[in-house]
Amino acid sequence: MNESNAKGPASEPAHGLDIRFCEVMDAAPVMIWVSGHDKLCVWFNRPWLDFTGRSMAQELGNGWAEGVDREDIDPCLETYISHFDARKPFRMQYRLRRHDGAYHWIDDTGIPRYAHDGSFLGYIGSCIDIHEQRETQAELRHLLLEIAHWNRAATAGELLASVAQEIRQPLAAIAANGNAGLHWLNRATPDLGEAQTALERIVRDAHRAGDAIGTIQATLEKSSENRVPLNINHLIREILALLHGDFQRRRILVRTKLSTELPAVMADRVRLQQVMLNLVMNAVEAMDSVPDRARILQVTSGTHNSMGVLITVEDSGPGMEPKDTNRIFEPFYTTKSNGIGMGLSICRSIIEAHGGCLSASLCHPHGLALQVTLPTNGAAG
Repeated sequence: MNESNAKGPASEPAHGLDIRFCEVMDAAPVMIWVSGHDKLCVWFNRPWLDFTGRSMAQELGNGWAEGVDREDIDPCLETYISHFDARKPFRMQYRLRRHDGAYHWIDDTGIPRYAHDGSFLGYIGSCIDIHEQRETQAELRHLLLEIAHWNRAATAGELLASVAQEIRQPLAAIAANGNAGLHWLNRATPDLGEAQTALERIVRDAHRAGDAIGTIQATLEKSSENRVPLNINHLIREILALLHGDFQRRRILVRTKLSTELPAVMADRVRLQQVMLNLVMNAVEAMDSVPDRARILQVTSGTHNSMGVLITVEDSGPGMEPKDTNRIFEPFYTTKSNGIGMGLSICRSIIEAHGGCLSASLCHPHGLALQVTLPTNGAAG
């Protein structure tokens, strides 16, 4: 493998790559890497080398890992190795050192690549710089969680729903088009035209993400009282994705068990998002005082009496006295030193307005479980 130079393709053909592939990938608006069947990287395109400011020789093998932030390297390698061994596609995010020494968040998607005879060759990956989007999301998330802490009423839920929706769509499109581009490149005969189209869509959707905040005001002006059929599992995943940074910072392991046979629920989307955010945040905060055992958040969904949906949010925190499991829903009752005791009271009111029920029970040996039941016909109680 020759070291990259100022002109021409970043490397000579190797490991099943041809010079035309290298030329096209060097012109791509995303960073591309290729690894062999031994997990070691064998090629990087020009945008990757320009981003890192390093030569091909420095990046080959495991050299690229030298640029990954030390806090991110272990989970990064764990994801890469586990998926590589299973021959499964993966997606991960980590901070990579730029040529000027600054660390930027990178969204990295990799898929297996195969020879004409079906033999495994290694992986090919596509990376985009999502640092601005991550920073914007972090700032918005911090603002939203502050609002939710001081005001667990509708305004926080409406703003949360609007921001999450506007930012998520273009980012999801970027990821989808990145995967599509990799698919066309990984064919026995790469379709460079389709790959180019996918790359152009990535650029378009990146601009959409930058403009998305401007639509929030219009979203907030919509009535929040309209009930529509909701997929509960989608709503749960949205809330967990929004709080992903908090889970990492607080060392919380998240487990989900979501039924694939759930009927839709007629509900006000922003109100139900508000409830789920409150329930999950209560579970998270309850585990802050747990220093000597695993902090586990478990969220499950399933049917309830064949006529409704049951959602359970369970933590491994200290729990409470059995006599207090119903009092936590009373206005102004709180077990937190800085709480005002309105969060769960408002949540119960919202659920009951939807014809459902919100209750609590103790877990064994530790923790508390909050259960939400909702009718599928949306009838109010």
